[in-house]
Amino acid sequence: AAMSIVGTPAQAHRVYPMSYELTPAGSGAATVLRVDNTTERPLTLEVTVEKRSWDERGNETRIPADDDFLILPPQMIVEPGKTQAIRVQYVGAPTLDQTAMYVVGVNQVPVADPTAGTGVQFVINFGTAAYVVPAGAKTELKIASVTAAAEPGKMEVVLENTGARYAPLGNTTWTFTNGAGQKMELSGDPLRERLVASVVPSGGRRIFIVPASEGFALTAPI
Repeated sequence: AAMSIVGTPAQAHRVYPMSYELTPAGSGAATVLRVDNTTERPLTLEVTVEKRSWDERGNETRIPADDDFLILPPQMIVEPGKTQAIRVQYVGAPTLDQTAMYVVGVNQVPVADPTAGTGVQFVINFGTAAYVVPAGAKTELKIASVTAAAEPGKMEVVLENTGARYAPLGNTTWTFTNGAGQKMELSGDPLRERLVASVVPSGGRRIFIVPASEGFALTAPI
C-alpha cells in the first residue's frame, strides 16, 4: 500500500484483496475489490491501472495501462460506514507467454471541505497487485549464485525464473550453508524485511543483498 500526503487527519479506509491472480480470458479474468469506508466522511475515489516491471536490482517501472482493464465503477463516492464493490476485469491480450504484472490503484481524490478550515489532509492511495497468469504456467526458480557482497557482512543472491509464472518469495524459506558447514536460515517477516520487491518475474532475474546473521562466516562456497 502506498500513501501520499496531499495536505485534517482521517481514519484509514480499507481495500481488499491487496494481491490476486487473473487469467488472460474466461471467468477467471475478473475479480472484485472491496473498499470499506471506516472514516466519518464520504470518500471520493478513482481507480487507475499501471503495468509494472522490475529490473534485476528491484527498481520498479510503471506505465499507464488503463486499456488493459475494464473497471466498474472507475470513479465513486463511498459513504461513511459503507462498502463499495469494484469489478476488475482484464481485457488485454487473450494469450500470454509470461505473467503480466499490474498495479490497480484505488486512489483517494482530495476534496475541499469548507468546514475543515486549514490543516493537513491525508490522502491514501492503495496499490493492489494484479498478476495475469497464462494457463498452465509454472514457476521455474533456480539459484544462479550466492557470493559475498561488496559490502562487508552481506551476501549477494542471484535468482533466475525461467518459467512463465511469476515467483513470489515472501513465504519462502532460505537456508544458507557456508564453506565451514555453518547454517543460516531466513523466513517469515525477517526475510520479507530484507527483500526489495519480493518477486522474480517470469523469464526474469533478480539480485538480492542479504545481511549475514551474527556468527555466520562468509567463507566460500556458500
